Amino acid sequence: MDDDMVDWGVEQPEAARSGWRRTRRWRPSTADAALALVYAVALAPLTFFEVFGSAARWPWWSAVVVVAFLVLHGSVAARRTYARTAFVVASVVMLALATASLPGLPSFAVLLPSSAVYLVILYTASAGGDRVLDLAAVVVGLVGACLIAVIGLLRGVADPQPLVVLTGFVLASVGAAWVLGRYQRESRRTAAARRLAQAQALELEMQRERERIAQERRRIGRDVHDVVAHSLAVMLAQAEATRVLLGRDDDRARESLDSALAVGRSAMVDMRGMLGVFDDAGEPAPLKPGPRLADVARLVENSSSPGRTASLVEVGEERECSAAVHAAAVRIVQESLTNTLKHTHPPTRTEVRVEWGPDLLVIEVSDDGRGHVAEPGVAGRGIRGMRERAEQAGDGFRSGPREDGSAGWTTCVRFPLGPDSRSTTRSPRVYG
Repeated sequence: MDDDMVDWGVEQPEAARSGWRRTRRWRPSTADAALALVYAVALAPLTFFEVFGSAARWPWWSAVVVVAFLVLHGSVAARRTYARTAFVVASVVMLALATASLPGLPSFAVLLPSSAVYLVILYTASAGGDRVLDLAAVVVGLVGACLIAVIGLLRGVADPQPLVVLTGFVLASVGAAWVLGRYQRESRRTAAARRLAQAQALELEMQRERERIAQERRRIGRDVHDVVAHSLAVMLAQAEATRVLLGRDDDRARESLDSALAVGRSAMVDMRGMLGVFDDAGEPAPLKPGPRLADVARLVENSSSPGRTASLVEVGEERECSAAVHAAAVRIVQESLTNTLKHTHPPTRTEVRVEWGPDLLVIEVSDDGRGHVAEPGVAGRGIRGMRERAEQAGDGFRSGPREDGSAGWTTCVRFPLGPDSRSTTRSPRVYG
């Protein structure tokens, strides 16, 4: 009967509050007024019949009791909108009725049918979450039971057993109403806490999903940037070399043009694979092997052109490592070579050094920096992408001017290798 009470003792999430408002049909005052009318129609006639029928010789006394019960019925209409006022008024009426016995009636007026309305007021006080009313409900119940017992003894009851039964009945009724109210309040509090936890869990899940989407967007952006920027840089370098060689060395010019075409075709394949994730057909894109360190040799070869020399040096025993290390290492080398092609002017020499240690893989890309313009403190998309990849799979990253002060740029990244990494013995190799 009290589903519209809002003081649940737990802060409600906005979604839960709005949902509750949508499902509520009646305002508390309207619902309580209707409830008061129902109780009055059901109980008041029986009470008034008992009062006027048994105490006809005392009309003024009967009128006082009837007015008291009318006030008690009326307090139900304000049990939630004016909870404290309704409880105080109803309690005063019940304590007065507990001390009153109508002339001609064999029992206390508090046992008349309309007295049951007070249990509704008591239940509301206990369920409403108001600590003052909750404590007052217990006190009033105990005081009322004691008054009945004391007044009964003072009236000289011949047989105390009915008085004991009456007192116990009053205590049991008051206690039952109070316990039901507490149970309803705790049930609401538990349900509200559960809804709040569900709302918070949903919000956390949505936040995680937003973060996952943002990370995926950054990953796709890095991949697209790496493929497009590197391919365009290589193609421009090869086109520039072709322009220089035309009419001087047509064979080398043709080789340079073929290399540019091969890089362009490879870039188209890579782009088609990455854009496959946006396919609306609903079918998962076919899995494609990720970059491997073996691809570094091809990257170095494509970056070489007339006036630009790129070489690869591998030192140590090659060890197996995770796919994340393979992908990060290849993309960092690719971006470093791209930066060399974009920010230097020929002639330029670039060296890619891959050094395998017992538990560490070190990759260093350095150039002699002819025409390289360094901007301290300013990191472009490429350097940011390399740093993010190094943070995810590596154990240290640096990209900046050469430490020895000479012209050029160096990018160095370190990748830890797991203790179970297996080694493949191979002698140092030099390409370029």
